[in-house]
Amino acid sequence: MARRDVPVRREERAISPIRRLWDLFDLRSDLDELFDELMETPFLTRPLWSSGFPPVDVAETENEVVVKAEIPGIDPKNLEVHVTDENVDIKGEVKDEWEEKGVGYCRRERYAGAFSRSIALPARVKQEEVKAQYKDGILTITLPKVEPSKPKTKKVEIEVAQ
Repeated sequence: MARRDVPVRREERAISPIRRLWDLFDLRSDLDELFDELMETPFLTRPLWSSGFPPVDVAETENEVVVKAEIPGIDPKNLEVHVTDENVDIKGEVKDEWEEKGVGYCRRERYAGAFSRSIALPARVKQEEVKAQYKDGILTITLPKVEPSKPKTKKVEIEVAQ
């Protein structure tokens, strides 16, 4: 079979200024997505999750709310727990065990320094009966719930108007 070259007809049309503007917007959104993805990678020296330190679990039963915070390697004397009707605040400091000046890190992912975290509670609690226990790097805070008050009802006599 003989090869035949088919001539290609090209149309040159002017691109409108509005189309050029939309192309710039598309480029800008693509670059924004690229930078967002770059910032999510853990290349920074401070962990990105440090604002959510310590990691917590909040569970609710019929009678209580239980908050468990994972804080390994901390002295319980360096922890403070404050409770309001609606929040639990955990404050503390994780000491850096390698405070030597001659140590050069190859990689550093563990958190060290002061932290503070406020956790919203799913129910109102009795502040006077809150208990906290620290064992094996887990801080467990048990918060008994306030019993919901039963609405009082009063029968209202209906007067018949004459």
